[in-house]
Amino acid sequence: MKSEVSQSDLTNTRHVFQLLVLYRWLSLIPAILSLAAGDRQAISGGAILAASLVNLFITLRPVQLNAWLRRSPWLLLLDLSFCAALAAATGGWGTPYYLYAFSPLLAAAFFFGMRGALLSAAGAALLFVAAGLGRADQSWQRLIAQIVGFFLIAGTFGYATTLLKRLQASHSELDRVHRDLEIIHSLTLSLQSASDVNEVEERVLTAVTADLGFPQAVVALVDQNERVITAWLGRARDGHALFAGGLPHPARVPLAPEGGVIAECLLDGQTRLATRDLRTSNEHVNRYLGGGPYHLFPMLLREHPVGVLLVDASDGGDPARLRSLESIASQAAIAVGTTMLCIDRAQRLAIQDERVRIARDIHDTVSQSLFGLVYSLDACARLLPEQPEMVKSELGNLRRLAEDTRAEVRQSILDIWPSELTAERFESDLRRYATEMCRGSELKVAIAIRGDFARMSGRVKRGLYRIAQEAVNNIVRHAAAREARICLDTLDGQAMLVVRDDGRGFDLRLALARAFNREHFGLRGIQDRVGSLGGLNEILSLPGAGTTIWVSVPVADSK
Repeated sequence: MKSEVSQSDLTNTRHVFQLLVLYRWLSLIPAILSLAAGDRQAISGGAILAASLVNLFITLRPVQLNAWLRRSPWLLLLDLSFCAALAAATGGWGTPYYLYAFSPLLAAAFFFGMRGALLSAAGAALLFVAAGLGRADQSWQRLIAQIVGFFLIAGTFGYATTLLKRLQASHSELDRVHRDLEIIHSLTLSLQSASDVNEVEERVLTAVTADLGFPQAVVALVDQNERVITAWLGRARDGHALFAGGLPHPARVPLAPEGGVIAECLLDGQTRLATRDLRTSNEHVNRYLGGGPYHLFPMLLREHPVGVLLVDASDGGDPARLRSLESIASQAAIAVGTTMLCIDRAQRLAIQDERVRIARDIHDTVSQSLFGLVYSLDACARLLPEQPEMVKSELGNLRRLAEDTRAEVRQSILDIWPSELTAERFESDLRRYATEMCRGSELKVAIAIRGDFARMSGRVKRGLYRIAQEAVNNIVRHAAAREARICLDTLDGQAMLVVRDDGRGFDLRLALARAFNREHFGLRGIQDRVGSLGGLNEILSLPGAGTTIWVSVPVADSK
């Protein structure tokens, strides 16, 4: 940033220097006119030739002379002496090179402001007094007019230059403030798309160091549950991480008075400027922050501390830039607070969804298996004591069903599925389930699987199995059907499941109005599962006309 300002200032000075060179050439016109009028003193000692050679040298070497003059202002004294020598050789106080003598005065005014203008005017006055001494034809009135002219012209241009420099400084300050506001605006927009708090920290550090140009910055966040300052990240202006291989990201500092000045800054919500004593209760933090001065900006959301921004203070404390840092800290606090709120809300929704999933899985597996156990045990009770052998055989089947139920409970808890779920395994497991559920009834179930079953993701396979399982359960419990058909087809990236029965049917509108009651949780469960798989479903049923459940989902998992 400094190099940019210096380059701009150098460019502007070069333009001014060119104007001054043009003035030097034009100021020779009075001497040329005197020569044309027959005044031989105007060329005494080759004055015009000497002035022209000097002008030519200055014209050909403007860049070098510009740089030399900026580094060594005393070079103007040589120019003043040369002008005085011209005056002494061409008539003293009445010299036609009077306007030419203003060249070093104007240069001093433009380059060094009011002070340089007055000092050069004083030097020119003394040299011109000396140039005219000893000559009989000198006029003191003319000398006084010349000296007044020196101070008047030099002072006027010096004051104008001072005003222009102030205006330029104000303009530069406005440009920098505008640039800082653009950086803050861009940061605000980028923080809205941050996905986590670490990304918020990274973007804030980039804005402070890379965009605003501070040597280095550090951000730490507050763990609201444990009341500690943690998640430390630091970045230097060249983009390198400050604590790589050093300060652990989860280093902890208590959010309490004993935590040091950083904790105190967050507790009282007051900014600390150019603070050197950053000692905390954590030696890692103390070691890697070092002993340099830092500006401390608390990140507060509704007066609650969410983090702290530490910025290297070795470059001083420009009030406008400090206000920019305060704005960045404020925006970062809002972004961190919003992100943490979204994360908390997402966690709550995930917990709620998981509870619904567990309830649905228990209903689809455990409750149905228990219903089968109860149904079969009731049948056994009716067969005793007349048919003990049949009861014994049935109890053996019930024991296997209980083992399967135990396995299903374990699977629901772990939310797993066999890694090699083939079409044959899908059909055999579903057929076994249907057989167990239909025990003691006359229902016949036909299952057909067509298409490329392997293209379906594991989640889609499991979802379709649960839907078919629930449909069979509903048929057994409510339909009083004699036949049911289950067809699964995979075609053009879609998996279509159709379950039909010839049972007594039902009023769909009335059934779905009993949302989540014990009798119709299964219908809602089917719809929820299809929605979670990104698919469509339709349930067709009329009293006395049977039921058809149609499901279509993408073969690839959408989540």
